[in-house]
Amino acid sequence: MGNGDMHSGHRERMRARFRTENGLDSFAEHEVLEMLLFNILPRVNTNETAHRLLGEFGNLREVLSADVGALCRVEGVGVKCAEQLAFLGHVFRRAEKESFLMVQADDFASLSAYLKNFFCGDSVERLCAFSISGAGRITACKVLSVGISDRVTFDKTVLTDFLAVNSSATLLLSHNHPYGSAEPSEEDLMLTRQVINMLGGGVRLIDHVIVGADEVISLRRTGCFRAFE
Repeated sequence: MGNGDMHSGHRERMRARFRTENGLDSFAEHEVLEMLLFNILPRVNTNETAHRLLGEFGNLREVLSADVGALCRVEGVGVKCAEQLAFLGHVFRRAEKESFLMVQADDFASLSAYLKNFFCGDSVERLCAFSISGAGRITACKVLSVGISDRVTFDKTVLTDFLAVNSSATLLLSHNHPYGSAEPSEEDLMLTRQVINMLGGGVRLIDHVIVGADEVISLRRTGCFRAFE
């Protein structure tokens, strides 16, 4: 059996699995990216390319957020492939933006429902910043850190650039505990204090919301912010 037949059979099995399960819940991240590359790289072992992309960028979201130049530096990714991935990333971000245009940040029920959907399916922790308009609605989102666990770390430049680009005077933080309780850890509290101190008086942090496996907790609503402000 030639390599073409092997690739064809593997791809059809993956597609059949997707059709049977009607979703991606059981697919590993590299398998999702592998399938995404099927039509972009019709004659290539996309499993290897997917692993190289994830090895370089860390996760699917960051792959789809990378620019063409950065993508082209990954072995096996040419200009056309990079352009397609970058285009898909822009489509994803537009769709994501449309999903939160009507989310009112001060309506905890609405915000909780949105954030549960936002983090649904994540297998690692993500720390995200959301800019809030004067009318109290989410206007943009930026991932600050991926895979955080027992350490409090994020790139401060990424946050300051995000605030500047979106002219944000109000900020919401949120992160997920994929497999555990939403109860805040000492690291979560330290992170919140760190961000408030960093922002000073120029930008107001309205809340830090934690999304657990079965619940959503607001640090402001639980009274934690009284110790920070």
